[in-house]
Amino acid sequence: MTRAGGWALVAAGAAAPLLPVVGLAVGLAGGDPWRAPPAGLGPLVLRSVGLAVVVSALAVPLGAALAWLDRRADYPGRRVLVVLSLLPLALPSFLLAGALRHALGPGGALGLPAFVGLGAAAVVLTLATAPLAQVIVGAALARVPAAEEEAARTLGASRAAAFRAVVLPRLRPALVASALLVQLYVLSDFGAVAVLDAPVLTWRIYQAVAQQRLGDAAVLGGLLLAATLLLLVLGRLAHGRVAEAGVANPRPVERRPLGRAGFAAALVAHGLTAGLGCLLPVATLALWVVDGWSRGLPFAPLGEPVAITLRVGAVAALVTVLLAWAPGWAAGRHGRRGVDLAVLLGHALPGVLVAFGVLRLALALTGGGAYRALGEAGALLLAGYVARFLPEAHAALRTAAAAFDPRQDESARVLGAGRARRLVRVVLPAVAPGVAAAAGLVVAQVAKELPITLLLGPAAGARTLSFRVYDRLEEALLHDAGAAGLVLVGVCLAAFALSARWGGER
Repeated sequence: MTRAGGWALVAAGAAAPLLPVVGLAVGLAGGDPWRAPPAGLGPLVLRSVGLAVVVSALAVPLGAALAWLDRRADYPGRRVLVVLSLLPLALPSFLLAGALRHALGPGGALGLPAFVGLGAAAVVLTLATAPLAQVIVGAALARVPAAEEEAARTLGASRAAAFRAVVLPRLRPALVASALLVQLYVLSDFGAVAVLDAPVLTWRIYQAVAQQRLGDAAVLGGLLLAATLLLLVLGRLAHGRVAEAGVANPRPVERRPLGRAGFAAALVAHGLTAGLGCLLPVATLALWVVDGWSRGLPFAPLGEPVAITLRVGAVAALVTVLLAWAPGWAAGRHGRRGVDLAVLLGHALPGVLVAFGVLRLALALTGGGAYRALGEAGALLLAGYVARFLPEAHAALRTAAAAFDPRQDESARVLGAGRARRLVRVVLPAVAPGVAAAAGLVVAQVAKELPITLLLGPAAGARTLSFRVYDRLEEALLHDAGAAGLVLVGVCLAAFALSARWGGER
């Protein structure tokens, strides 16, 4: 392939995640300039941003505490509890919200008058995002050298003073990154706020598209995109001021046994994430299934949605990995930071905005008949999945490319192997674990994805497991929702586990 052809592939992969932004721009430009904007925009934006701020203020300290327990403390059952606290990452937010809405609401474990609205959404999204902070802060704690803390203690500093002087400056970039990711997650979330009837931007955009009010959807989408970009800029500025220093001594700090009070606090922290965020929702789904069996209720067959989920996920993974290969190689092997930035910017786009952008761009580029044909063929759904998840595949492929030893390729070239032969015999076997990890990650994310599936999937008949769960929750057919939800959790866990295993084989 020529150099120009290679750069064309890089440009195509880098541009794919940004196509929904083009569609949104088309929607805004094609609107009626004299039309009044949707009512209540100010309170709607304040609620969305306020929810993101509240959740980050709750989730980051909780995740940081769990990371500290994982890296610095020693107590009975630590390893099992730490793993259980990470499992909410595998649960789709709409499934977590639906289970907790019924488990904690009227007739549930707590018997609350209602578990809906912004307060309930804050609880659910805190449980869903605390593991993100746990992973990020835990990785930063692992890089804090023991020698620096020991030196501070030797000089007479108390544990609290040593923490403030040595540990906190090292953790500040991770805390900033955690807060940014949590806020982006909350701004982009659709499933939890939809199930809990929380009036925020993503839910209003979905309603506008479903009601064919595309002008309103474009205005709301523009506001959501502006809030997302503002968060990215602020996060970048904050992170730049607290750049992490190098680690001189990687020796880890010795673990400290917890006393009774510390162990009780650890159990509370794990109980919130592992208990409320995983065990209670899964148990609730199982109870719905048992209740349906005991009452003799008919269960809808699950074979078709499982097959559709796996088939759609496999096709999306194949196309996404193929498109992500060129920009991933350019960023990983040649350090093209511009390519990296262009691709990863798409990662911040909410799923409902991706779906609307793809829909609006397709309407602008095709006629009514062609648009319907693309929708029925599944092309729009595939485009939505690729735009949404190409940045995640890119991250895995970039890491694999960066780890590739160029001396292997050079040796094969010296021995007379052509470019195609070196690609097949040298490069692909070396990066295969990273490719497999990227594909597994895309399959897992497609299985969990809701707004793109709801808006672009019905025309193609793509009623996946997530579609089935959401539909049954809306119809209050809890026994069906429980059965489909348990299968969905199993599919997501299996895909994530395989992705992590393949990714670790590089």
